[in-house]
This record gives sequence, C-alpha cells and structure tokens, in this order.
Amino acid sequence: MADKYIQVGFTALRDPATGNFLPAVPLYIKAENGAEEAEAKLISDIGNLLAQRIKAYKDGCKAAGVEV
Repeated sequence: MADKYIQVGFTALRDPATGNFLPAVPLYIKAENGAEEAEAKLISDIGNLLAQRIKAYKDGCKAAGVEV
C-alpha cells in the first residue's frame, strides 16, 4: 500500500545570480500520527483567527471614521 502525504505549504529557492525566486515546490508531510486530525484543526483555527482579525480591522476603521 502506498503512503499518504498531506501538502503543508510551498518553498522556493532564490537564484544566486539575480535574487529572484525559482519555481515553487510543494512541501508534504507523511499522513501519520494524527497529521490528518491536526490538519482539520488547523483549518478551523486559521479560519477563526482570520475572522477575528478582519473584525478587529473593520471595528478599527469604523472607530476612525473610515468607510470599508
């Protein structure tokens, strides 16, 4: 049976001559020891965190009299 992997991000090296990024390469971890459960929790946590940040931003704009 083939191992299962979960993509956790991307990485890219820089070209030493120009300093520009080279093509991005996906990063994976092996789906074991609770990795899939942690992935689901992270998705939930990040959504909640971003919602809180957006609310704080909008509340700050409203308090400053700036229309968003």
